[in-house]
Amino acid sequence: MAYHSRTAGLLLAGALALAPLAAQATNIVANGGFETGDFTGWTQTGNTSFDGVQCPGPGPAVAAGNCSAFFGPVGSNGGITQNLSTVAGNAYQVDFDVLFDGGTPSFFSATFGGQTLISLTNPPAHGWEQFTFVGVDAGGPSTALAFNFRDDPGFIFFDAVSVNIPEPGSLALFGTALLGLFGVRRRRSVKPS
Repeated sequence: MAYHSRTAGLLLAGALALAPLAAQATNIVANGGFETGDFTGWTQTGNTSFDGVQCPGPGPAVAAGNCSAFFGPVGSNGGITQNLSTVAGNAYQVDFDVLFDGGTPSFFSATFGGQTLISLTNPPAHGWEQFTFVGVDAGGPSTALAFNFRDDPGFIFFDAVSVNIPEPGSLALFGTALLGLFGVRRRRSVKPS
């Protein structure tokens, strides 16, 4: 009986060790961390006044790397968009970090292929917050990733944008470990006659 518990523990540890591998994938967003020091790879939209990229190095206004974008359009929305090469029917994971200052009026939204991922009006002040959306379907061979901002009295900081599709080999390895764990668990629950 102790052998099965140890085996289950080892399989669980293996599955947990493989979890980061399953999450690894190739980011298809160009300049998602704004490390070029500008909006290279992005198209600015709407009201672009008080928008830019700053590169102070690691610090409170940067979520990852050395640079972040900031947006403070007054009176109307402004934003950025990027058309990504995608595969119709594939499920993608969309991640980004946002720092809200709590200013009013303010607005933030994110869409992927026309699907609204999030829409916030007057979000409260908050430290850097990572948003993750898993299983977002691409509409075709080119999918628009778009973000809209408004912050009349201040700025919304934005960083670490990524769109990934997990690597099939890593997912298969992770799935095999989970199936092994399920098999050991199932064997333990069957009592001999």
